[in-house]
Amino acid sequence: MGDERQQMTLQVIIIRADGALAETEDVRWRAFAKAFSESDYQWSCDREGFALTMKLGSSEARMAHYVRSLLRGRPETEDFTLLIQAMHRRASKIFSEMLADSRIEPRPGIRELVVTARAEGLRLVLVSTLARRDTEKLLETVLGQRGREAFHLVVADEARYSGDCERLYHDTRTQIDIDPRHCVVIEAGRIGREAAGAAGFPVITTRSAFCKETPAFGAGTVVVENLPDLISGPDRHRLDLLNSENRAALLSALQRLHAGNCEGLADLDWTDQMRVSDILKTKGSAVKTIEPNATLRALAHSFRKEAVGAMLVLDAEGKLQGIVSERDLARAIDDFGISLPEMRVADLMTRSVVTCAPEDRVAIVANVMTQRRIRHLPVVVNDAVVGLISIGDVLKHRLDEVQLEADVLRDVARARR
Repeated sequence: MGDERQQMTLQVIIIRADGALAETEDVRWRAFAKAFSESDYQWSCDREGFALTMKLGSSEARMAHYVRSLLRGRPETEDFTLLIQAMHRRASKIFSEMLADSRIEPRPGIRELVVTARAEGLRLVLVSTLARRDTEKLLETVLGQRGREAFHLVVADEARYSGDCERLYHDTRTQIDIDPRHCVVIEAGRIGREAAGAAGFPVITTRSAFCKETPAFGAGTVVVENLPDLISGPDRHRLDLLNSENRAALLSALQRLHAGNCEGLADLDWTDQMRVSDILKTKGSAVKTIEPNATLRALAHSFRKEAVGAMLVLDAEGKLQGIVSERDLARAIDDFGISLPEMRVADLMTRSVVTCAPEDRVAIVANVMTQRRIRHLPVVVNDAVVGLISIGDVLKHRLDEVQLEADVLRDVARARR
């Protein structure tokens, strides 16, 4: 049995397009919001709530869930079903349009893995539950035309399979015509991981920002934030760019995981204990806020008076409505000129606010802020704002921890003299 395992060399890397290649859930979320808005439905769903519906599987099932929630109590007639289908078609069309216009970046480590795998002669397969045109557009946006040429595509789009991941990996196994034990799948969530595993594929999950799973390692499961976490060590930070040596190490880590050899991987820092709450203990929970109806003149005055770079926009009930920054104000000066002072904060604020929780790990928060170019994150508990952290707070906390580690090592060295 051991000899058989050793002969199962890694020959094919299979990457899930919608989630593992690049984050697409934020685009899907905005597409749903626009579809409901166009239909005059009051759809209120934040990023966290939308993430929870990933367990429903297809986007059509998620749309059906939200339509039923909005029309709760009404009989599910044929018209009801037609409404769900129409809303889903519209949201899908908006998603395609947004996908074409969005500047989507590949997940960390993906570009480097593709380059290294091709150089080593490994086959690359991209699997997707998106429509084929959306999959091709996403791949071209993320990796360019050469990326399109690098992959064999397997698409189980929702027009045929309703986003069925099991059918997707069944088709993948049929099309690549190779023992799945010669492959490794890079997934982004539980449903896809389980479907790939059921088809016989070894799986590594690079946790999507919309995925609620806890990073884990062991017992046949590898769940990490991003691929570079597989090679993170004391001399390398997980957000550092990958050089040629790192790229080779990343592919080597995948090969070892595929072979069931975890030597050198088990001691990685999978459970960084720094939490957002640790930052708030030092910084405090005071947050500067402003109302949506305040003028931008009042906003500028508040920025100057409070000496802050961003303010949260709360309604009369204290609910988070958006966030606005000095950078937003600077851009608005160029866009609107002399009409700016009397405009309202609601006209300028970012409404789709990414938030975090006190128990979130600082490493994950830093990753999200870096990938999505976010400078400020509200800290929220049960829809109530309990703090605000900046990218500066995150970096300072990390530097403080490094300094503490250095001090401890120095004290230990002195004690041994």
